[in-house]
Amino acid sequence: MRIRYIWMRVFLPALMLAVFTGQAVSAEAPEVFYDKAADRLSVKADTTSLKGLLARIALLTGAEFLIDPAVEQTVSITLKDMPLEKGLKRIVKALDLSYAMMYQKKEGQDEAAEPLLVTMKIVPKGMKNPNLVSVVDVKGEAVIRSFSRRPLRKGQKPSIFDYAEKRWQARLDSMTAEERKQIEEDIKRRQEEQAARMEEKEERGAEREERKAEHQAKRQAAEEELKESNPELYELRQQQREEIRQKATDELNQ
Repeated sequence: MRIRYIWMRVFLPALMLAVFTGQAVSAEAPEVFYDKAADRLSVKADTTSLKGLLARIALLTGAEFLIDPAVEQTVSITLKDMPLEKGLKRIVKALDLSYAMMYQKKEGQDEAAEPLLVTMKIVPKGMKNPNLVSVVDVKGEAVIRSFSRRPLRKGQKPSIFDYAEKRWQARLDSMTAEERKQIEEDIKRRQEEQAARMEEKEERGAEREERKAEHQAKRQAAEEELKESNPELYELRQQQREEIRQKATDELNQ
């Protein structure tokens, strides 16, 4: 696995988008859409936490974001169907931050093929010794990604190229065997816990349905017994129930 690093110092260009900082954080989460087959990103954020926005992008794209806490600020930005790398550069350039992009290409891959963006580091300008932290815990991300792999629906075709999964796999490949083992064990444990919860939920549901069926059977048996022993009372009760149902229907229709 070869890793290529590109560090760039960026300046605030005249962009055709609005970016503001220092405002109150919006209560609304950013809207982020990602096409994992085309590797294109759309964002609509209004005074949103930069870290929160990057975390959302990380979970959708499989990219890793390492930031110094000092870069945290609010951002308002709109990106429409933009290549992922270009969109990320727009965000950090608009905030006048420095960044580095890390790419990975498997050995033997066509040299003409574009390397895959895997990790982006973001720091304030001029910072020499940043304290880089991930915007998303890698173990938590691993669990989310494992649960998001749903079986294909009938007639559904798999993506020709899933950039998000390729990035995630590249990141796993770059980890040590011990790190991968810890992640796999954590995923397995959480999946087993979820399976146990689902099984318990299904058992409780089955018990409720069984009790409901027993209650209905007893009620039906009592109705049949009343019909045989006292037909007049049975008809009176049926008439009363019908009047109650009709009254409820009329009230709903008013």
